[in-house]
Amino acid sequence: MKIGIIDADLLERRNHRFPNLAAMKISGYYKEKGNSVTLLFDYETISDFDRVYISKVFSGTGGTGKLTEEILKRPNVFYGGTGFFYDQAQPLSDEIEHQMPDYHLYDKWLEKQKAKNVSANSLKFYQDYSIGFLTRGCFRHCPFCVNKNSSRSVPASPLEEFMDSEKKKLCFLDDNFLACSKWERILESVLNSGKPFQFKQGLDIRIITRKQI
Repeated sequence: MKIGIIDADLLERRNHRFPNLAAMKISGYYKEKGNSVTLLFDYETISDFDRVYISKVFSGTGGTGKLTEEILKRPNVFYGGTGFFYDQAQPLSDEIEHQMPDYHLYDKWLEKQKAKNVSANSLKFYQDYSIGFLTRGCFRHCPFCVNKNSSRSVPASPLEEFMDSEKKKLCFLDDNFLACSKWERILESVLNSGKPFQFKQGLDIRIITRKQI
């Protein structure tokens, strides 16, 4: 099959500079099964593909009017993400959720950015980082958050599931890592990797103890 993938945030948000994890997992899943996967940079070529997956993280994406209801209703189009459904977004299927991300999905786009002399720092998350969720969920119920219906933080993916040995650093997208009862065991696996890491969403200082520091 010919698979097309659209990172709607990259396509429509000016200066957006962070890879779409769901898109990379979908790409990895289909490539592993021998399918052709292409990252698309417009909506005009959708009909050329057997399946097109559109992923959107931010609800503000789409203000250009290019991503229309007509496109979303096409039989070969599948779309998802918090940008479409906010706190009601459906998770990926288990086999895709636990798929090694395709860190080469953005390679051609990266080549174009480098040709434009875009700084390496602004492209660092595409080039230098393995990205994933060690845990998911939060107990805070903040009304503005996509996790407002979540009740706790639980283990999600083991580090080896998304860590690329060729990537120098690790980036975690966890919602509230320290709220997970297994945080210490999980963190040990991170430290054992020897790679520098960051929690992109930060850590909840309200529950940090002296032991955690």
